[in-house]
Amino acid sequence: MTCPNCDKAAIRADWPGYTANCRECLARGIANGPEYWRSRADGALRPEYIAALKGIWGEEWKDGHAAVKKADERLKAIRESLQGALL
Repeated sequence: MTCPNCDKAAIRADWPGYTANCRECLARGIANGPEYWRSRADGALRPEYIAALKGIWGEEWKDGHAAVKKADERLKAIRESLQGALL
């Protein structure tokens, strides 16, 4: 089954919808959140970002971090695309 919010977010990077318990939606939400952005700006994993990851992925939080980075890359590509620029 496909997540309808992920489908829409694949076209529109600023899509505001998220589906509960969808790991891709959760990763996208964190990728758009302040904890991740502060960590990116600092070049280090900040404690509040790790706490957010652990809150969702538990002991597999490093897998969550990889999912967040992947979501961030997808969002960046959409925002930089011609299609993304038109939305």
